[in-house]
Amino acid sequence: MKKTYQCKGCGNEVISLMKPSECEVCTGREWTRLATSKPIDSGDETMAIDKDIFSSFKFRSTIEGYCRDIGWNISSIDNQIAVIRFDMESGSTQTLFIVKYDSTLEFSCPSGLKFDDIDDIPHNLSTFLLGKNAEYKLGFWALQKIGEKQTFSIIHNAEMSLIDVNYFRKLLIILVEKCDEFEQNIETLINS
Repeated sequence: MKKTYQCKGCGNEVISLMKPSECEVCTGREWTRLATSKPIDSGDETMAIDKDIFSSFKFRSTIEGYCRDIGWNISSIDNQIAVIRFDMESGSTQTLFIVKYDSTLEFSCPSGLKFDDIDDIPHNLSTFLLGKNAEYKLGFWALQKIGEKQTFSIIHNAEMSLIDVNYFRKLLIILVEKCDEFEQNIETLINS
């Protein structure tokens, strides 16, 4: 049965099966169990999960479990980084990286558009992608240095406490689809 815990440091309340290890608001570790439990919303909203599920020891098993539940294969994984490849309808393959940073996961899908130097990047393309960023609820375009190349990547950073299998699935699908769409549009422009 789920119980309500209140952080002694800031008063944040969490409903959980087990006592949380750390408060998401103030990072405090002292909790008081409240005598009465708040009703749990049974609507369609995604419930936050315990941060512990993505701790360095559980990162791998959680990602593997999510991918198994969804039916996806993982290309490679360790306790900090996971790589998943998606064969797209366009015929291309999109590669998505999941990197663990403290309490945040970074999801990134690098495009095939790479430049040797930052000065080689067409500024109108950067401006176009900045405009696209304003339209997105999930993900944003950025430049990442991968190897020796400047690469346009679509990235999303999320607090671990917000991620469950449904959020994970939706997020990855959006990122790889946006990256594939971008590459197809660039290819069309080059070939016209």
